[in-house]
Amino acid sequence: MNEQAIKETLSAAVATLQNEEAAILAFDVGERTICACLAGILKRAFDRHSVHVEYNRHGVFPKEIELPDGAGELTDRRVFPDIIVHQPGHDDANLLVVEVKKTTNPVSDDLDIAKLRQIKRQIGYEFAVFLRLPTGPDADPADLRFIWI
Repeated sequence: MNEQAIKETLSAAVATLQNEEAAILAFDVGERTICACLAGILKRAFDRHSVHVEYNRHGVFPKEIELPDGAGELTDRRVFPDIIVHQPGHDDANLLVVEVKKTTNPVSDDLDIAKLRQIKRQIGYEFAVFLRLPTGPDADPADLRFIWI
């Protein structure tokens, strides 16, 4: 799939999530539940890849990347991407990695974006996106944000 097709597929999946799962978004349920629902929707669009939530393997080993620690030193850290589209067991078809954060989460996006950059660079995902998803009873759909890395 090319970049435009990936963007359209993910945008359509998020729109479907917002339509089919409006209640859980309004109830501001946990991010893992939301990611599982979005992954289920994405599975419909990928027949040559698997879609997994919090998949923690790089081949058969734990998924680790170098990230700065509190002192700015690069250290190996295990990562559990929210959603990945890939073929398990090898890195020949790592298509998409997605990090999701709810708008009700006040934590900065910076660490998630840095993690995506490193996953894309170090593990070879073709596409990476940070998704800020409107949640909560007062969610504004205009707050939906995609940051493509």
